[in-house]
Amino acid sequence: MLILLLRLFFVVFAVVVGFGSGQYVYRDLGPDPWFGGAMGFGIAITLIAAEQAFRRRFTRSLVAFLLGLGLGLLLSLLLLAVLEQVIQNKDLRDNLDVPLTLVTTYLVLITVLRGADRFRVVIPFVELRAERIDQGSAVIDPDALGDPRLMGLVRSGMLDQRLIIHRRALIQLEAAAAGDDGAAKVRARRALDGLAELRALGKPEVMIDETEIPNAPGLHEVLVRLCRLEGARLVATDPELLRLAAAEGLTRIDLNGLAVAFAAPVRPGDVLTITVSKPGEGRGQGIGFLDDGSMVVITDAAEHVGKPLRCTVLRLHATANGRMVFAERVRGP
Repeated sequence: MLILLLRLFFVVFAVVVGFGSGQYVYRDLGPDPWFGGAMGFGIAITLIAAEQAFRRRFTRSLVAFLLGLGLGLLLSLLLLAVLEQVIQNKDLRDNLDVPLTLVTTYLVLITVLRGADRFRVVIPFVELRAERIDQGSAVIDPDALGDPRLMGLVRSGMLDQRLIIHRRALIQLEAAAAGDDGAAKVRARRALDGLAELRALGKPEVMIDETEIPNAPGLHEVLVRLCRLEGARLVATDPELLRLAAAEGLTRIDLNGLAVAFAAPVRPGDVLTITVSKPGEGRGQGIGFLDDGSMVVITDAAEHVGKPLRCTVLRLHATANGRMVFAERVRGP
């Protein structure tokens, strides 16, 4: 609300200033003094529209622009000082100062704007960081994109802000999907399908980040540094990446850890009633599932597909895809 009032005040102030200036500037030129007020209104609306269009990185872009402008003007002054010593012809020198200043300032400004992401890492005291318009952004590990639990988190509202996927991760997935490694190809295609499903939801916003992260040898380092730069959480399933993020003090969402935490409490010795869904890979085994999706492997149950069986839990096994329960059929009534 305060920002809205500030914008309204800015528009009114710009109109008043434009009208006041128009009474003096345009009085002898012909246009009505109200023309100045209209110009002030137009300039204010244009600035507000630009701020809205680039709101996600407005602070970073503004700081980069001012820094580039200052460096460009400083370099221009140095070049003009050298030019004054080299060229003795005053008329020629006076005709070169304005073009030289424009060209130099433009080149420096473009260089700073294009390298803003790199400068914000290399120069610690220059904070060219994206303005935080939300507190729920999350950087997604490419392995987590193919995990159906990620979609469950998004639909539950736990990840309701921006989801950030780094361009380098996307390139890696596309290369794996086109490669010859069968297992890697399947995982990459599943991740790309997961990305398409997230985009199809419409909300939250899915953003492909183009930030260049220098001195980051691997994708894990890129994701960790991107989290630090964006003030975002990390959503991942890779234990090594999660350990690296923990060492950096980042907020993490471990999909495997969440699955274990929210799983129904099952311990060895518990008696469960499980409907056998299909035969297992082992001899005589039957496969069923708990309400949380955990797979239950039941001995001597292959001939009871489609039937509910009472079984005793023997042991539990944690896998990358969740929890696996091994049980034996309870015989008798």
